Amino acid sequence: MGSIRKGIMASIQKFRKKFKAFVRKKNITVIKTFRKKSDASKWAYKIEAQIETGVYRKVAQAEKLIDINLEEVFNIYYDKYLRQNSRSLHKEKSMLNIMISQLGKIWLSDLTSSRLARFRDSMLEEGKSPSTVKKYLMFISRALNKVKAEHDIPITNNPVAQITLPQEPPPIDRVLTTEEWNRLLKVCASKPPYFMKEIVIVARETLCRRGELLRLKQKDINWLQGTATISQTKTLIPRTIGLSPLCLQILRSLPDTADGRFFPVKSEFAFNSYWRKVLRDADLKGVFTFHRLRHQGATDLAHENWSIAELSAQGGWRSLSSLKRYTHIQASHLANKMKTRGK
Repeated sequence: MGSIRKGIMASIQKFRKKFKAFVRKKNITVIKTFRKKSDASKWAYKIEAQIETGVYRKVAQAEKLIDINLEEVFNIYYDKYLRQNSRSLHKEKSMLNIMISQLGKIWLSDLTSSRLARFRDSMLEEGKSPSTVKKYLMFISRALNKVKAEHDIPITNNPVAQITLPQEPPPIDRVLTTEEWNRLLKVCASKPPYFMKEIVIVARETLCRRGELLRLKQKDINWLQGTATISQTKTLIPRTIGLSPLCLQILRSLPDTADGRFFPVKSEFAFNSYWRKVLRDADLKGVFTFHRLRHQGATDLAHENWSIAELSAQGGWRSLSSLKRYTHIQASHLANKMKTRGK
């Protein structure tokens, strides 16, 4: 099936219309497959010469880098790390597909800071937000760092660290006025899904995140004590929260569902599609997000003199710096608090 070529320590073997070249010299064994026998022979001679002159290992490291493209790196990162550890796997899978479609064919040897800078600029020119483009770049950076550290891929420098990340706009820092809140609820009542108004009110009342509410089930509620157990959280630490009378009333009013969820929806992506239409029709697009309901609710409770410890327990914040971003304490409230000093 194969033959040993005289004068070199190599063999060429034919296997299913391909030719496999084996080079064995100085305790080094190298194997590679080719479509043409002539290519296999040329490669074998080259590798023997490199081994003989002592440069093979250095060249092999470079060729290893050349032989891996970003699609392979992204797939290793997803399969080995994200699939097992991510709390939002569907988002990571979506990110993986985008990255492969945009950059997957690039060899690691061709991945430079200038190449990534062009990618960054093209994404911004296509209308992607600075925040989204930054997420793309950080995904690439994490994938490169993880794979090179644990899979012996010779990347000396992470090119993402050498470019300027997009400048994100300042975060939305406002709460809704009474008129805006009423307008939002009016639009929610007329839009699908049938529970849109209810989930908006419950979000403000509980300080829960969107995903926490979409996963909330009947079995999570202690109706007698007026509490809810949030098992899956962003911080991976379950918490039990209090439910206001209004919140309990709303949850009781919702119809039963097959899986026990109060707010059944196919996916967070589907819910986001509905929510964008609500913001558009309520004339709040660009000035409010669903996550800001958590901010709104925390501000309500802060004005009702809830302590930092109480707010942290209800909302699941683990640090004062995180909590400060979610409480919008108005100057008028602070002035009223000052007036009561000494009384």
